[in-house]
Formats: sequence, structure tokens, C-alpha cells
Amino acid sequence: MKLVATVALASSAMIALPGMAAAETVLRVASTSDMTSDNPGVDRSGFSDSVHLNIVEGLVGYKNDLSIGPVLAEDIQVSEDGLTYTFPLRQGVLFHNGETMTAAHVLASWERLMEEETAWRCRDRFDGSGRLEVTGVEAPDEATVVFTISEPSPLFLKDMARFDCGATAIQHPDAWADGWQGPIGTGPFQFVEWRPGERIVLEKFDDYVADDSPRDGMTGDKTPMVDRILITIVPDAASAKAAMRAGEVDLLDISTSDAEEMREAGFEVLIQPTPAWGTFLISRHSERMANPDLRQAMAKALDMDQLATLMGYEAHNASPIPPISSFFTEGQDQTYGYDVEAAKALLEEAGYDGTPIRLITSRRSATMFDQAVVAQAMWRQAGIETEIEVLEWGTQLDLYRSGEYDVMSFGFSARLDPALSWDMFSGEQQRKVWADPAALEKIGMLMTETDPDARAAISDELMGKFLEQVPAIGLYSQPTAIALSDRVEGFELWPGGRLRFWQTSVGE
Repeated sequence: MKLVATVALASSAMIALPGMAAAETVLRVASTSDMTSDNPGVDRSGFSDSVHLNIVEGLVGYKNDLSIGPVLAEDIQVSEDGLTYTFPLRQGVLFHNGETMTAAHVLASWERLMEEETAWRCRDRFDGSGRLEVTGVEAPDEATVVFTISEPSPLFLKDMARFDCGATAIQHPDAWADGWQGPIGTGPFQFVEWRPGERIVLEKFDDYVADDSPRDGMTGDKTPMVDRILITIVPDAASAKAAMRAGEVDLLDISTSDAEEMREAGFEVLIQPTPAWGTFLISRHSERMANPDLRQAMAKALDMDQLATLMGYEAHNASPIPPISSFFTEGQDQTYGYDVEAAKALLEEAGYDGTPIRLITSRRSATMFDQAVVAQAMWRQAGIETEIEVLEWGTQLDLYRSGEYDVMSFGFSARLDPALSWDMFSGEQQRKVWADPAALEKIGMLMTETDPDARAAISDELMGKFLEQVPAIGLYSQPTAIALSDRVEGFELWPGGRLRFWQTSVGE
């Protein structure tokens, strides 16, 4: 298997694959985003997760109804006290290097993820530095793995399945034998090539051992039906749409505001509500943004309904909890209240002197850029000046991680539990914008509480604090929109939002 990660300049928007046999079927995907790395759950982004999760698999995964089901596990067995999880493994599963997966590979993968030098994004979810500790991982035989945790948790399996955790992937140790080499997973497609800024190539894993249950989210039958997937990186959305009109692209992730345009051009457009969330983050490391009156003024100066309409969304949603969630209660369905005069009064209280606020955005997606431009005009009407900085996505991510900005136009990928939705921007890490001790205590309670009604009540309390303190300005829950050429058959969207290339075929 060839693993490549080199930098090259694209000579054109669409690139032919050298050595590709004429009979091979290729799903041609265009993306305005590139991967941030090929290391699942480490250096990642929402788009990176989509690519990774077609290559690697974990013990468990999210289903269409956002519950958890087995993937590499045959079953999930939980002890009565909720402290012991036993995972019988599926038999005959092969890694991309041809070796058969055993419990020893699960233990090796877990050990690597929990090593500090791996820099796994989700290590603190399991090492005891947060609310939960995995106190033991054992393999009583080569086909069984047993995890023991410190206390019952409604999130243990959900954290294992998280997209941003790389699904806690089980990989072959050759992937990291002499430093990181590239993913060697068990998924339906294997990693072939990544040329940053140009293209990503995945290849059908001919020896993939599919589950015999129906396709269901990240679980069930994942049979690959095309020989290759060619993902071409086209940073400009207009160029990507033009390539699709020219017949060079089969699948394109688009903004919902472009849906009608692409339908009129003759393409099928799929739209799926998801828990993804658009927001303006306000850095807690910015001295000027520390004034709560200024933050409230910025929130009240935005006509949220108009902003949502202009971006192609059905409705504004200030809450990180999506309307499709059972936890989206009346307590979540609250907002800041559009009031320009009140915003001006708050600015006076804050002593705002008209100095422009640094507003970071990128053209990673049309929405991320456009919402910054529209908000800038709305803020100006209230007397708030902003200076937009348009950065490359990688540079914006660096600022996001460091917190070195004032306000950032941003979007969070789907988090599939209310505790995870609140946690994604809350905590002591540099990248997180909300570190209020009382809020963090409530989020900790949400992570351990198992009663749904009690969890909803805690989440509602958090919403009240969120609207009061404005660590971020919630805008809307963002659906996924995909344009498809008439060559594509079988592709489906789902509430988790991640792109699944299995069970997708292409015709002439």
C-alpha cells in the first residue's frame, strides 16, 4: 500500500489519476476544505473526520437515530453497575495491510491513543483529568476486550464514537511503528495519497469484511461500491460549482443558499438537518472582549432572522442544542432579542470608543465568509466597527486553537449529545471560549447524569447562563447540503452529517 503526503501545485481544478485502469469506477468529489492531517482524532477538522471515517473504524459508532451501535464489536455488553463494558469482536475483520484484527490490536490502539505524545484530542475524556477514567482495559481472549470505568456514564460510548475523536479508531501498529506513517484501518476504503491543497485519493479495500446488518449511520453494511474516490480540493466555492457544471465533479458539499441554483442546473440536491452549529466565537483571551456589555451589544445588534434567511437556513437557533434533538426544549428556544437601540445603550455602558474589532473568517465555506460580511453591516448600524481578516482555513484554525483573536466566524461539526454540544466550546483549553466555573460545573453534571429529564433541566440552566454571559453568539443549526450528478446512485445523507462513501456507486 502506498502512503503519500506531499505538497504539489494543481495544474487544473480536476486531476486525472495516473495509472488508473479504464474499467475502474471513480467517484469524483470536490471540496472547498482540505484535510488538516491524515491522523484520525489528532489534528482534525470536520472535513478531515469525513475522510478518516471512510478509512478507519472503532468498536462502536453512531446510528441514524444518534444512538450507539457496534462496529468492530459484535455486541456491547454492560454490567448492571454500569462500570464494565465487554466487547466481543467481529471475527475475520482485516486491516488494510492484510492482517486479521484481534483484541491485541484493540489494546495497542488504545495504549497509543492514551499516550500524551500522541496528542489525541479526546484523551482527557478517559484519563481521569475530566469526570471519567478508564481504570482498566483487558483482553481475556483474542476475540474479547473489556473496559472498566470509574463511574457510570451516559457518555462513555458516545465519546468513543465521536467523529472528532476519530471514532477511537482501531488501527494496525504499523501505522505508527516509526512515527506516524498514515492510517491503516479496517474501513471500506484505504488511504492512498494526500497532496495538501490539491487532492486526496482513497481506494476500495477489496478484502473489506462488511457487517451483515443494514446501513445505519456509521454502523451496519459499509460495502464499498466504487474502485476509487478522488477528492479534489477547490477552495473557491464558485470554481467548485463551475467544475460540477462542466461534468468534472459527481459530488459537491454546498451551502444551502446554493441549493436552488444547483437544482436549476439539473443536479439532485440532498439536504439533511444536523446538529452542526454556526456561531461567532468571542475569545476569552481578548482583553477588549472581556466586557459583557460589549458582548451583549454585539448579540442584540444582529437581526438573527434576516441573517438566517440570507444564509439559506430556515430559522435562527442561538442554542448549541439542535431542534432535531429531544433536548431542544422551550428553555433552549430562547434568543438575545434584536434591539439596535438597546445595543447602542450597552455600547455606551461598555465605554466602546469605535475602535474596530478584529473579526476572523475564511472562505472555507461560503457561509462562514458571508455571515461575517452580513454581520459586519448589521454591527455598523449599531455603531460597532469590525475589521474582517480573511485567512486560509489552516491559519484560522491555528488562531482558533490559540484563542488569539477578538471574534471569529466559525462552525462546529455535529455533536450528538447535549453534554458534548456544550463542552465543544466550554472548558479551560486555549481554544475554548467559555470557562465560567459555574457553567463548567453544570456541564460536568450533564456528563454524569443519566436521567433524561434531569439532563434537560441542566441544559436549560446552561442556556440561561449562555445568553447572559455571551461567550459566543449562536446563529443557527446548519444542515448538510450535497449536490449530486446523475452518475451517482445510493449516496445518502444522515443526521450525523459525516459523508459516507460506502454503498455509493457511479454510472456512465
